[in-house]
Amino acid sequence: MASRFGWLRTYITIGATQGVILAVPAWQTALTGKSMPHNWPEAKPLLFDLAMATGHGVLRTYSWLPSAIYHIGFHGWAFQHWLFDGW
Repeated sequence: MASRFGWLRTYITIGATQGVILAVPAWQTALTGKSMPHNWPEAKPLLFDLAMATGHGVLRTYSWLPSAIYHIGFHGWAFQHWLFDGW
């Protein structure tokens, strides 16, 4: 049963990895000019900013990843062409 959903694990892994890569510029912006926090009240806003940047990057990836898979998988064919004409 685990191998049946192997594609889902791959999809989630690719999306999360690409999302973290997309979050790097926002992380740099959040960290610029900040010193190392020494207690929770200082760290909380910074961690929130970093988490939001990461979440935004992951959501951006998951929003365009199906389109990328579609165009790579179908080689730019229309879905109807692929469905009815086959390969």
